[in-house]
Amino acid sequence: MDIHELRSFAVLAEHLHFGRAASVLNVTQPALTKQIRKLEAELGSPLFDRGTHGTRLTAFGTLWLPSVRETLNGFDRMVANGKKGAAGKIGRLRIGFGAHSLELVPQVIMRLRTVTRELQLSLQDMSSLEQEDALHEGRLDVGFLRMPVELGPAFARLPVLKDRMALASASSPDAPKHLKLSDCRTEPFVMITPERSPGFYRHALRLCAEQGFHPRIVQEVREFPTAMALVRAGMGVTIIPESFWRNTVPGIQCHRIASKEAAWSVSAVWRKSDTNPALAAFLKELKALSRE
Repeated sequence: MDIHELRSFAVLAEHLHFGRAASVLNVTQPALTKQIRKLEAELGSPLFDRGTHGTRLTAFGTLWLPSVRETLNGFDRMVANGKKGAAGKIGRLRIGFGAHSLELVPQVIMRLRTVTRELQLSLQDMSSLEQEDALHEGRLDVGFLRMPVELGPAFARLPVLKDRMALASASSPDAPKHLKLSDCRTEPFVMITPERSPGFYRHALRLCAEQGFHPRIVQEVREFPTAMALVRAGMGVTIIPESFWRNTVPGIQCHRIASKEAAWSVSAVWRKSDTNPALAAFLKELKALSRE
């Protein structure tokens, strides 16, 4: 027996009329009769009584019907889930992100949630170096990395963000309104620890070296909000992504670092061979958002 024969039995059991059931199933009445007789022969018992008073389920047919309906419901759920999975509407997606993509990734996820709420998303706040390792080891499906990064030909990338370094200092009536990095040779610096974001840390040191000095680092922290809070308290100055300024606290002023070396880009990175439909759905929304 096959699923079509089971469905024919269930529909006929509902209508108890060969003509109407055949119409619902979009088959001829003789074809329906043949399917039912095949089922009865395989089971070894009649399913319907056919008489002058119409068609009725036999006692065995009544007993077997709930199991058939359960099987059909399970089959229909399986097919529906298969279609959702193929369209990237269910499944699992592991996403790596950092401070630079803190606003972008949630926007993509919200767009994805308008398509489906059944997708399991795992979000991991990681440095670019941590994401790179996780992508190579298969622990992430997609990451957002500071460029340039040498990942090899196995990976695809999509540029999604541009950002640049900025200098943050405490705001006060007598504080300079326009501060250059070269003005901070003797200032104490609060810096993101290289363990948390090695690429950002090295980039900040290069910018200071371009101005002829090495920053006098008095405190290393793991998060930009912590660095900003310490700067506001008067501990010194810090270097942050310019995009992060939108999320800052009062009492801080931001100064653009004019050097062209202060700019960088962020790219989404994923393995070319990854056929996960959930990844394809995520990238579709990411590309649409990037175009907008």
